This record gives sequence, C-alpha cells and structure tokens, in this order.
Amino acid sequence: MLLVEPLHMFIIAKYLHLEIICNKVYRMNQSTNKLLGQYNLRITQSRRLVLQAMLATNTPLTHKEIHAKITINDGSISLVTVYRILEAFENIGLAHRHLSTGSFILCSLQGEKGHHVMMSCEDCGTVEECVDTDLCKHEDRIAKKAGFVPKTHLSELIGICSSCS
Repeated sequence: MLLVEPLHMFIIAKYLHLEIICNKVYRMNQSTNKLLGQYNLRITQSRRLVLQAMLATNTPLTHKEIHAKITINDGSISLVTVYRILEAFENIGLAHRHLSTGSFILCSLQGEKGHHVMMSCEDCGTVEECVDTDLCKHEDRIAKKAGFVPKTHLSELIGICSSCS
C-alpha cells in the first residue's frame, strides 16, 4: 500500500482544484465564443468578460455593476468599453435594456420572433422573459394607425414571481 505524506496530498489536491478551475474557465470561454460567433461578433477579451459577467446572473445589471464584477475578478476593462459592448449587444438583440432601471440582461429567447415581455420580480430581482406574437401584431396595428414604424417590441411587467409569492 502506497502511503502519501500530507504535504504531497496537499499538492495533489491543489493541482486537482486548479485543473477543475481551468476546465471551468475553458468551458465558459468556449460557450461565450460560440455565442459571440452566432451573432457574427468578433471575439475579444472585453466582449467575453462582459458576456461572462452577464451569464453569471439572472438579474439585470447596470454598466457599473458589470464593470465591478469584471474588475473584482482581475479583469481589466474600462467603463466606456462596457457601455459600448452593451450598446452593441442591445442593437443585435443579444441583450435587453431593463426599462425601469436601465440595466441589462441577456436575451433568454434569442431568435424568437414576436414581442419580448420581461417579467421582473420586485422581491428577488429575477427576470423571466417570454414572447407573444399576438401582442406584437396588436402593437404593430397601433403603431401603423399612428404612422409610427417600430423597430422592436419590448415590455416590462413588474410584480412578484411565483417563487416569492
């Protein structure tokens, strides 16, 4: 039977822990690269950092909160760059601006046609997203009557989610 000294066990444990962390980082980078690629965005470290910060939560984040999450985790990015990236994500439909707070959340229904409705819980802060094509058509009729040409549809319902009620 092979006996391993405590120091060696510690080194092995640290190595295994480091290997697990490296694998998680690799998988996270692969998923963010894939997502950025789906939107034909050039893969940059800054875009990857912003996307990873947003993927880590189900609550909307402001520009400053995303910047803080990145810098706390040893990432280097300017606040202006975060603003620009979020604007680009919003323009292509990768992220939505939370109407009541101005914060951002990733679109959970990417590619879904119709009116995107954000249901925001006042208690826990989570946001659920759903799509309704009938609501979209109804809003288009309203806009047409007014001579308005909408680019996109997004609504927000604020209340209490099923987990909190």
